[in-house]
Amino acid sequence: MKILLHAVIFLVFSTLAVRAQDLPDLSRYKTTTQKLEALADICDSLNRTEGFEREKVIAGYALKLVPAKNWYYLSLFNFNLGIAWEPSNSDSGFYFHEKSLEYARKANHARRINLSLERLLFNYTNTAGKKKQSDAIFKEMLTIMDSTSDELVKASLAATIGNYYSMKGAYETQIKYLLESIVIKKKLIANGRIKDREAVVVDLMNLAELYIGMAQGEKGIMYSKEARNYMTVTHHYRNHFYKDMTDAYLLLKQPANAQIYFDSLTSMLAGNTVATRRSNVIAADLAFADYYLGNNKPDSAMRYVREANELAPKWASEFLKSQVDYITGTAYLARKEYSKALPLLEASEPLCKESGLDVYAGLLQALARCYAATGQWQKAYNSYDKYAPIRDSLYIESAKKSIADAEAQYQNQEKQQQIEIKNIQIDDARKQRMWLTAGIALMALSLALLGIIYRNKKKNAELLDAKNQQLNKLIEDLEEANRTKAKLFSIISHDLRSPISQVYQFLKLQQLNPKLLNETQRAELSEKIQTATGSLLETMEDLLLWSKTQMNQFKADIQPVDLAQLTQQCIRLLQLNIEAKQLSVQNLVPEKTMLDTDPYYLQAILRNLLQNAIKASDENSTIRIEWTDNLLTKSLSVENSGTPFSQEAYQVIISQTENGQGLNGLGLRLIDELSSTIGLQIHFENPKKELTRAVITV
Repeated sequence: MKILLHAVIFLVFSTLAVRAQDLPDLSRYKTTTQKLEALADICDSLNRTEGFEREKVIAGYALKLVPAKNWYYLSLFNFNLGIAWEPSNSDSGFYFHEKSLEYARKANHARRINLSLERLLFNYTNTAGKKKQSDAIFKEMLTIMDSTSDELVKASLAATIGNYYSMKGAYETQIKYLLESIVIKKKLIANGRIKDREAVVVDLMNLAELYIGMAQGEKGIMYSKEARNYMTVTHHYRNHFYKDMTDAYLLLKQPANAQIYFDSLTSMLAGNTVATRRSNVIAADLAFADYYLGNNKPDSAMRYVREANELAPKWASEFLKSQVDYITGTAYLARKEYSKALPLLEASEPLCKESGLDVYAGLLQALARCYAATGQWQKAYNSYDKYAPIRDSLYIESAKKSIADAEAQYQNQEKQQQIEIKNIQIDDARKQRMWLTAGIALMALSLALLGIIYRNKKKNAELLDAKNQQLNKLIEDLEEANRTKAKLFSIISHDLRSPISQVYQFLKLQQLNPKLLNETQRAELSEKIQTATGSLLETMEDLLLWSKTQMNQFKADIQPVDLAQLTQQCIRLLQLNIEAKQLSVQNLVPEKTMLDTDPYYLQAILRNLLQNAIKASDENSTIRIEWTDNLLTKSLSVENSGTPFSQEAYQVIISQTENGQGLNGLGLRLIDELSSTIGLQIHFENPKKELTRAVITV
């Protein structure tokens, strides 16, 4: 709704803008197509020179000239509007890019589809809460890249895919895709297929930034300078170049050289209102602050921290604001101003978590130090517990040292407390001796010593009891983890056994009786096996990925789920089983039916119900999957003919403790447990004598 409101506001103001500003003279062009091409060239020029406000006006005017259902030009000028709105309003940028993609698909224009996908992937990846959308577009782009033979398309997709991998911390994969894109684009520039020399600039700069992020400053400078050689008219490329050179020289511990490029960066702000330029200045301020913090000069770092905080409220994105909070909190932490540092570090955690593993690892380490310094040991342990696996995947050796330092700090703290306790005890003993030497009898001294011994034993017993309680808690956690792992393996093995078995039977049939099938039948069988195996692999990958996220705790993750897509995926997985019994499946779930639930739990429930329906169905019969949505109830049902299965039989099976298989065992108990976890109800009906309907009620 918010995005739609932005679009309406734009349409109102674009009309006013068209009246208020001079439009280009199009009188020399005779046809509408010629006029639209001229306006498209103007938009491209404005984009290169960052004339985004003017570009909004021209693109809006062009849309008024586009004939109805001319999908190509509708996609083109919506794309230009998306580019123009990105720096100032991300919601409007999303709206126009999504419209551009919609029209490009209607036009079936491959290049326009790719351009819209690339831009949406970049924006989704750099916006909090858009992970689902970015993952979906990423999969589509991989499919296109694998199937295309057009080098220009392949180069463009390779660069975008490489940048996506950088967000995942897969730097070697990112370098591979970036280098592939750079090589292709240089070749196309050399042979004249690409007219714009700047087409390779972004890839070179991304490669430079990657090496800078990997602490290889020399390579960062090398690729940045190579990118500078290809720059011609686009101002924001120079802006990024100055920022990258600043980062590289700071990495090489040459702050004087870094300051030269930083000054060039700040000089580009004069008279300019593009948010990206100020964002780069903010990022450079943070780089200087981080450099001085790394050299134990928190006071020098605070100068740059203050500059970043002055610009951040108006110009920084949510991600960059979180980085400002993070570095500011780290600076206060270095100055031992823990009360100022802690709220900033805590506030930056949600978005730092999506900024990359290295940033998130640094934040968690800073939080642990801050909690430890303020005596919040449990929170310190929790932060280190999150930090450890991330650290291991990035810097194993440095991670070991960090843990050792943390443990040493904690042990030193404990030893210091023990020393203080011993000092108190020594003082007590000294006082006792003074009183004893004043005339207390030997018996009184003996009683005092016994009292001290008893007190020490009591403290030791209390300490031992506390340690035993901690050990019991750890044992309980381990047992729960083992139960969770066993449950996950049960789901995986049970859900995949049937489709794997069917694939095996078809392969065995093809091996043992090849002469029973003609060429057409063998081809059809191979295609079915390939399709089923692909669906099986996809389901296996989803299950393994989900299992990885559930290893520590078996909890639901409620999110919007496309019910039609989920049911279709289950049908594809069991297609061979369906065809083996010559069944037909009617999927009557309407498209775009959305349900808030855990997709993996619901998919496991539906897979098991569908498997049971296939096993129980008579050959050549029909299985119906239907969605019901009315004022009284919302439900998903799976209906099949064959041997009936009643609600009473279901209750008997789920009350048993032994592990069975299929309709009479593990599958139904998994259905019962998973459905109760996400608030669903399962019951079985028998509308007719030999008809079974399994109903999932929301």
